[in-house]
Amino acid sequence: MVIKYEKHIRDYKYLLSFDLASHNTGICLWDIQNYKPIKTFMLVTKKSESFVYDLYNNLDNFFKKLVEEEKIELKDLFVCKEAMPAQLRGGSSTVQTFMALAKSHAILDLFLQQHNIDVYDFVGIYPATTHACLRKILQADSKFTIDKDTIKEYIKSEFGLDVLNYDESDAAFIAVTLITSKWNKDILEEIKEVKKHQKQLKSPRAIADCESTIEFLTSLTI
Repeated sequence: MVIKYEKHIRDYKYLLSFDLASHNTGICLWDIQNYKPIKTFMLVTKKSESFVYDLYNNLDNFFKKLVEEEKIELKDLFVCKEAMPAQLRGGSSTVQTFMALAKSHAILDLFLQQHNIDVYDFVGIYPATTHACLRKILQADSKFTIDKDTIKEYIKSEFGLDVLNYDESDAAFIAVTLITSKWNKDILEEIKEVKKHQKQLKSPRAIADCESTIEFLTSLTI
């Protein structure tokens, strides 16, 4: 189930955030009530022609261990992820790596739907959004460069979580971004759209329905 605009974050105990990749995926288990990361994980999938199948199996094993070893009930969590890039990035990025990442996103989306695991949405959070969120937290201007070291250091200093790699710290900050910024921002944008639509209505009943929708959306804010 996509919970965006549908459920309150307090309906869940945990957030599971993914910094998804075709081979090295960082994951963070986040305690919603206490606003802190509980644990981070690395999901390593070998580079091979069968990585699609292997990643699916790795996800299956990960969620089974989450239930069996961490004692987490899947009904108590929802998932969010870093968004799939809209275009090729610079540097060492190639069409092949871009396609592999797209497949990874499709595999995760398919797995979540097949196993009835709730998800914030199937788009995810873009790096530009996480960077803007951290700049705001650090009270830095728009020219301040956010890189993986900045994110890793923030996660360590703020939560005492000294992770070993960037994938895990990125996953943790995806959770921070959703809870401190994106959740409410998305709701406020949706309310604006509803109000815009409401102005075009004449039927009292339709107008009242919009008012009810706005009231419900407002109740979902953190």
